[in-house]
Amino acid sequence: MSVFQGAAGLSRRGFLIGAGGLAATAVLTACGSGDKPAAGAATGPWEFTDDRGQKASRDQRPARVVAYASSAAALWDYGVRPAGVFGPQKTADGGKEIQAGNIDLNAVTSIGNAWDDFSMEKFAALKPDLVVTGLTGTKPTDMWVLTDDLGPKVQQVAPIVALSEYKVTLPKVIERYAQLAVALGGDADSAIMKQAKADFDKASEDLRAAAKEKAGLKVLVLYGDKDGLYIAKPDFFADLAYYRELGLDIVSGGGSEDYWEQLSWEQAGKYPADLILTDSRSYALPRAQMTQFPTWNQLPAVKANQLGDWSAEPRFNHLLATPVIQKLTALVKGARTDITA
Repeated sequence: MSVFQGAAGLSRRGFLIGAGGLAATAVLTACGSGDKPAAGAATGPWEFTDDRGQKASRDQRPARVVAYASSAAALWDYGVRPAGVFGPQKTADGGKEIQAGNIDLNAVTSIGNAWDDFSMEKFAALKPDLVVTGLTGTKPTDMWVLTDDLGPKVQQVAPIVALSEYKVTLPKVIERYAQLAVALGGDADSAIMKQAKADFDKASEDLRAAAKEKAGLKVLVLYGDKDGLYIAKPDFFADLAYYRELGLDIVSGGGSEDYWEQLSWEQAGKYPADLILTDSRSYALPRAQMTQFPTWNQLPAVKANQLGDWSAEPRFNHLLATPVIQKLTALVKGARTDITA
């Protein structure tokens, strides 16, 4: 079972670390650049093979689609507009979750606002004809939120397309979402998305140059809660795998589990690092609260205030991903490499 897969019986902490969210529905209105509608709905058979090797088929191009929050956000900027979204969208104070990207939350119906909050009634009422989510492991059931119990129920209502986020680099995931967006009537060649691709490429090269300039900089990426720390394993995260490919030295957690190595707070100093990135999703422990643990305060990077944000759920289009890379590049450029010396 993937650490990213959730089930109703898991504790809330299990969901926080990265359990799959629960599926929801979305109406897709295909638009081109700006507010100009794209061509009308295509007629004739529609097919798309997902990263499980499973083919979703409809009599015509889907017009009512369900999408997990980060999947919906990836499609949104191509002009694919969900009418319903599931998974974390709004914070407790009414703000927008990181996963929601540029989605207009006032223009979509929420099927559930957490991994363990999914309304089959709302889902069915929207009469969806496609469900889109992320694939987080090697098994067909390793999906954001479509668990072993929920997945079959959802599949009875509409076919599922799951795009892999497991041990694949960021550009590949972005490419797959772009392919799906186009198949659903979206526009990958709009002026906005073309510029976003150019900006992404430049940001990537800037990070490559910064990593080379700061050779020896050790970066640690983690999620924290009141019970301990979870050290990310870069190979399993699309963004971290890509940053490593660009030359950034990201420390990897050990052990046999996918995605994370779990440590107690007493073990916080196991992996020396010059720069620490902490999960910034709203349900992760904020750095301000990590200061209650003496072992955290003693870390060299913490003492030097070489800290930054990271989300365990990357943004899967060029428009969303570019600012994240730019922010990371600025952190790398401004970081000292002698913290662990």
